[in-house]
Formats: sequence, C-alpha cells, structure tokens
Amino acid sequence: MPRLAIVIRAVRGIDSLERTLVSVLENRPSDCEILVALDRPYADPYELKDEVRFIPAAKRSSPVAGVNEAFALTRAPFVHLLSSGCTVTEGWTEAALARFGDRQLASVAPLVMDRERPERIVAAGLGYRASGRRFLVGRGSCDLPLAPSSEMVGACSFAAFYRKAALDLVGGFSAQLGMAQADVDLALSLKHAGLTSALEPQSRVLAADEIDAGEGPFLQALHDERLFWRNLPGKRRGSALVAHAGLVSMELVRSFLRPRMLLELAGRTLACCQIGNYARRHAALVQLGSRGGRPKSAPERVRVDAAHAASAHSQSAGARAHSR
Repeated sequence: MPRLAIVIRAVRGIDSLERTLVSVLENRPSDCEILVALDRPYADPYELKDEVRFIPAAKRSSPVAGVNEAFALTRAPFVHLLSSGCTVTEGWTEAALARFGDRQLASVAPLVMDRERPERIVAAGLGYRASGRRFLVGRGSCDLPLAPSSEMVGACSFAAFYRKAALDLVGGFSAQLGMAQADVDLALSLKHAGLTSALEPQSRVLAADEIDAGEGPFLQALHDERLFWRNLPGKRRGSALVAHAGLVSMELVRSFLRPRMLLELAGRTLACCQIGNYARRHAALVQLGSRGGRPKSAPERVRVDAAHAASAHSQSAGARAHSR
C-alpha cells in the first residue's frame, strides 16, 4: 500500500493537465500512487496508464464528485490534492508529510506561489469570515503574514494534503458545493471534529494567479449562499447575519443593472429555500463536536446531507470493487 496518493483534478484543458502530470511524474516520491480525476475524455497519448490511474468523468458528474471518487479509490493514509495547472519541484511532499506526526492534524497547506512571479504568494492557506466570505491567506503579498495560522482554517482545494482518516470521518467534500466552497466547508467540518490544519512553507507549489477562478454567476452565488448557511455559527449568529447581508448587498451593488445581478439573486434565493439541508448539516456538526479526539484508522463516517450520503455510498462501493 502506498504512503501517499496524489490526486490531480483535471481542469482548464489537456495542456494544463499534461503540464502538471510531467511535473509530478518527474518529482514524485517513491512511495506514492497518482490518480487523475478527469473532466473530459483523455486519450493518454504518452501511455501513462501503468503509472497513472485515470478516472473518467461521469455524465453530469460535478468536479466534487470526481475528487470524492478518487479519494474512495485509494487506501493510502495521506492524500495530496492538486489542480491541473499547478507545478511542483523535487521534495515538495516531504516537509508536508512530516507534519502529520501530530495525530490531531487533519490537513497541511503547502505555500502556493505565482508561477509568473515566484516571489508573489497565491495562497498561504485558506481563510473564512463569519459573513460567509472565503479568502486565500496572504494572496498578492511577497511576504508571509506574521501569523498566518491566526487566519487559516484549512488548505485550498487546488493544493492540499489531507490525512485520509480525517476525510473518511466527514465523507470528503460536500456535493452540495463547488470546489471553491467545498474546501473551506471541509476545513470547518474538521475543525468541529477537534482536528487542526497547518501551513508548511517548505512545501511549495507553483500556480497561475487564476488557479482559484470561480464559477458562473448563478452557481457561484448558489454555492456561496449554501456555504454560509451550512456554517452559520451557533454563537454570535446575529452579527454573522448582519455581516452576510452587507456582503450580499455589496455584491449586488457591483452587478447592479447587469444581467449578472439577476443570476446572482436567483442563485442566492434558491439556496435560501433549502433549509432542511442546513438543519441536517448543523446536526452533523454537533455530532462531530461530540466525538472529539483524533480520527481512528477506520472511523464511522458522519454525513452532512442526503445527496452527499448517496454519492459517498456509490464511492464506497467502487472502492470495494477496486480492492478485490
């Protein structure tokens, strides 16, 4: 069984994927396997099937579902998620994996630098405001924040290391969200379980500044609104609601009298109508909080919504078939 599974999420075309694959294959550690969650058909012109496992994109499957399927198909104790378009250098996994000696640590964020301007930070981890705003810590800076851990809640989905048992505990990423919301949603779930995240500056990944580009206005608004309600704090709820109202108002002002505004309103309105999903999510967070302690090697999974539970069931079946 390999120690590390490197899961590459294919986005933005074949050239982007092949750039990342070459980088990973040239610098991979000896004890690892490589899986690629495809977003389109890939002919494998370089005949990498003996070195790389390609996971076809299912019809109408979301990017989140593809990543969760890749997670389910590995038994490695640690998983490294990487978006295509990122490039790596020799030894980039070593310092990150060394941090997992802390059994409470669920995820490690590598330091992501701008490929065109290597002195400029793209992300030093992931942050989240009570208003519902997700942000990249240190973005645009040439120096690390003095205390990045004070803002950081987890690792970005385009470059992250995870303890597999921690992913199993919460069932991976939520299928109710896009990748640009599912990473912080996962980080907040792990935090409720009493687990922690860390930044490892010695583990470096290069990426284009647009690596964290969002979705279209409707889906972006839908998923952003779901993210907020799924993680509405139990304490100081009133101040969070006021801050969120301000955030949404500013968004609408920026798109005022443009077609985008109607799409954003429609997305947020639809998300506000799905109260039952959020109630189940909050109950799951309470359950996670009551567990405490470190994840076991094969923990009972804690699901957060019906759609995710169904997706996870099919992934587990796939994993069992793969192990035969």
